[in-house]
Amino acid sequence: MKETHKKLLKDLGVAESSSGSFIESMIKGLRFVLHEIQALRREISKARIKIMEPIIKGPGGLEYLKTAFGVRYGSPLSDVSTSLPLTIQWLSSVRGISEAEWEEHKDSLSALMASQSRSSQGLPPSASLKTGGNVTMSSNQLQPTFYPRVSTPGGQPECKGEKVDVLLRLGLLKLVSKIEGITDENLPETMKLNFGRLRSIQSHLQKIIVISTSMLVLRQSLVSKRSNVNPSSSMEYIVTKSVKAGTELLDSVEDVGIIEIVDKCYEFMEGCEEDAEELQASKEVMANMLLKSLRAGDPVFERVSRAVYVAARSAVLGGTMGAQGRNLAETVLRRVGAAVLVDRVIGIAEVLIIVAKVSGDVHREWYLQVLNNV
Repeated sequence: MKETHKKLLKDLGVAESSSGSFIESMIKGLRFVLHEIQALRREISKARIKIMEPIIKGPGGLEYLKTAFGVRYGSPLSDVSTSLPLTIQWLSSVRGISEAEWEEHKDSLSALMASQSRSSQGLPPSASLKTGGNVTMSSNQLQPTFYPRVSTPGGQPECKGEKVDVLLRLGLLKLVSKIEGITDENLPETMKLNFGRLRSIQSHLQKIIVISTSMLVLRQSLVSKRSNVNPSSSMEYIVTKSVKAGTELLDSVEDVGIIEIVDKCYEFMEGCEEDAEELQASKEVMANMLLKSLRAGDPVFERVSRAVYVAARSAVLGGTMGAQGRNLAETVLRRVGAAVLVDRVIGIAEVLIIVAKVSGDVHREWYLQVLNNV
């Protein structure tokens, strides 16, 4: 601040000694004052946050958030239809399908556990394993890489079927699964503080759909020219490398086009094309296929989107503490050849469960009142 102030005085001195106008000097002075006021406000905000951090992170944090919410939106006994219209709309849209989705999840989990039990006994897996996607699967696609049944540090518990918990977990997943972007205006009142977090999760979920779709299109492209693929570059090798490169591209660049994604995929397809002209033609074909497959309503898009949603639901309801949520999510992703993305789905589920748990603790009384009004 001192250096900026000295520079301002120097500039004002120069302006005064020259033919510069008094108005210019005043404008510079006002700009300096306004800039310093903004900087001071930021410092005060940081100081307040630092002071409040131990309170929010400590045992009294939930009580503090509950009190602050009550001050802004009224007590749970007030007219929630007036104070929490977006929350009512949100829970109403989920309540009608929550029971069916919960039962579907339990059926899938039971089938998975039965399949795991049969596999451990050396028996062939049951072909009736349900994943909620209504897609027929061959027996060799049913078995994910099962992980040990041990709790992982920092994992989140499974849902036990408690009404509010089921609604919040599914409701949050529905929010981030929408094609249209989350905005502060359409976010439920109880989730306003999580706007940035949920918007980020929505972006990550959309990236998973793009990567999964790209994998399907790439596999189809490779199958069509299988005879040209170099023996040292197997299909799975190419797909795995392409997925890694595509993921890094989507993570590092904000606005990635179809052409950039296709170019990344083709970096690992040496020997698949005979000349540059054929290579360019293949890129254009894949780009057109990918563009078509990423449009809402396209069968490929609907299939991939559904698989990613069900995989995320499996982890959100099945938890991330043990292996069952992960195993079920991997089984679902395997249907669209995207099992390698299971870690990303688990990461999304982890955040959504935490948000649901905290909101359930803070806003439970309001949620119960809302459920009595829908």
